[in-house]
Amino acid sequence: MGSAILSIRSVWIMARGATRPRPPPRRGEPPPNKDGKKLIPALSPALIFLRGSLVADISVNMNDTPNLALPYILAAQAQKHVTHNEAIRALDCLVQLAVESRALTAPPSSPAEGARYIVAAAPSGAWTGNAGKIAAFQDGAWIFYAPKEGWTAWIADESALVIYAAGAWTLFAGSGGGGGLSAPVANSSLANMATSTIKGRTSDGSGAPEDLTGAQATALLDTFVASGASHKKGLVPTPGSTAGTTRFLREDATWADLANVPLVGVNATADATNKLAIQSPASLFDNTGNGHQQKINKAAASDTASVLYQTNYSGRAEIGTTGDDDFHFKVSPDGSNWYEGIRIARSNGRVSFPSGGAREVLAANRTYYVRTDGSDSNTGLANTTGGAFKTIQKAVNVALALDCATYAVVIQVADGTYNETVVMGSPMLNGTLRILGNTATPTNVMVNGVTDCFQVTNNATLTVQGFGLVAAAGRYALYSNASGAMFFDRVDFGATTGHHVMVSGIGLIQGASGQTYTISGGATRHLSCTRGGAIYIGNMTVTITGTPALLFAYTDRLSQIDVASNTFIGSATGNRYSVTQNGLINTNGGGASYLPGSGSGTISNGGLYL
Repeated sequence: MGSAILSIRSVWIMARGATRPRPPPRRGEPPPNKDGKKLIPALSPALIFLRGSLVADISVNMNDTPNLALPYILAAQAQKHVTHNEAIRALDCLVQLAVESRALTAPPSSPAEGARYIVAAAPSGAWTGNAGKIAAFQDGAWIFYAPKEGWTAWIADESALVIYAAGAWTLFAGSGGGGGLSAPVANSSLANMATSTIKGRTSDGSGAPEDLTGAQATALLDTFVASGASHKKGLVPTPGSTAGTTRFLREDATWADLANVPLVGVNATADATNKLAIQSPASLFDNTGNGHQQKINKAAASDTASVLYQTNYSGRAEIGTTGDDDFHFKVSPDGSNWYEGIRIARSNGRVSFPSGGAREVLAANRTYYVRTDGSDSNTGLANTTGGAFKTIQKAVNVALALDCATYAVVIQVADGTYNETVVMGSPMLNGTLRILGNTATPTNVMVNGVTDCFQVTNNATLTVQGFGLVAAAGRYALYSNASGAMFFDRVDFGATTGHHVMVSGIGLIQGASGQTYTISGGATRHLSCTRGGAIYIGNMTVTITGTPALLFAYTDRLSQIDVASNTFIGSATGNRYSVTQNGLINTNGGGASYLPGSGSGTISNGGLYL
């Protein structure tokens, strides 16, 4: 190996691909070759060339020093200064080793002469294959030095000291952020400690640690304060007097079991009444694997065991056994006046409603008012801007929540235009509902249906009087379905592409005998009845204005329209009737021309016209 290395040192090798300008040769160095490319002396034990730069890997061999791999000047060696300079370069890199960084995986683009780095894992470029080595930029080329066990280096960009051990660079103990070790404590100084003591010092100055008694250690720890001079840190004593309890240190320096704490405040101040005070967004009482019970106990039935809900520390609601053993639900507007909504009897579980029950129970007939300048946040009980509802539907919803107790509810609708569909989807409880507009001039109170104008369903019953009605395209002015029943009079049916009156699913619509209504606009059908429904228009005066186009009466599928004894004023165009699929139209012998229209009626598929 020695002779091989000696022969390598005695030759010159040209750096392939070196195209950048080179400095003039130093004294004692060979001149450039005939192509102007610089000849570079060989370094032991080998040289690695990359295009545009020289990379040397310095490792130990028989002709190098054993620790830093510095090359020896061999006997009879030519160009001894080359070997000497190589050793000087290695010393310049490795002595007082301080690197710029150990985080780079590729060489910096413009390194300073003499700059040193610890190559990070998975390196690339000119650093490929040299992870963990020290890369030094010397004489315009990267030279790599393999570290040995115990080498240390200062990392400039971390302000930390690292050590090479077990094949890796790691932070030196006490290093980082500019810190470091002061004089370490010898293990012998910590040996032979007395029982129940802690090593430390009670006085300033240097010297070996002393054995501190428990009292001395506590006194030293008490010099460290937390949030105030009276809040001191102490040692954790033996467990409490009861197995499993924890102890705490009082301000008077005495210990007490945590199982018998006089006051506890969590982010709050506890007091004689509120011995446990918690101030937080939420409180969690969890289980330990099964269920969990929150228990509130009182001494006697006449006491109170309850949960009180407050606003700004003033009571607003309370639930619990308040004053007896029945379960009460109470509310208050001001913390002083309380109203009980629900009571559950302790003896039988029966629920009562001391404030009037779940529904308001009427003691007399009730009128709600609707005006275009009202508000659905009002009570609806006064015919004023501040008292009336704005929509008819709001009044219907409020009425359906009542227990009428045999009394009647009237919704009085003021003149104006209401763009809505009024739906009554359930029956009144123990009462009736009537929606009243302007019976003298119905078109003063216009309902423009978003779909239908008025709809009744699910066994509900509704009376509609004094409205002008215009249904949406393809929909119905009055619509009854699913056993709903609607009664009407003094209404004006305006133009629609749907039907004026539509009944389906065993529903019923009936005009008030002896009253009137008006047809002022055309429709696909005026009266339409299907699937077992029924329409009764009898002994009424029907005024037709403007000769509207419509099929006056249609029925099918076991449905029935009774239109006997009516007086028709005016005329219409379109067929008078169509009855099919076992439907029935009964005019009580009025004849084929009885109903308004310009065309004759039709009968088919078992239909019957009487």
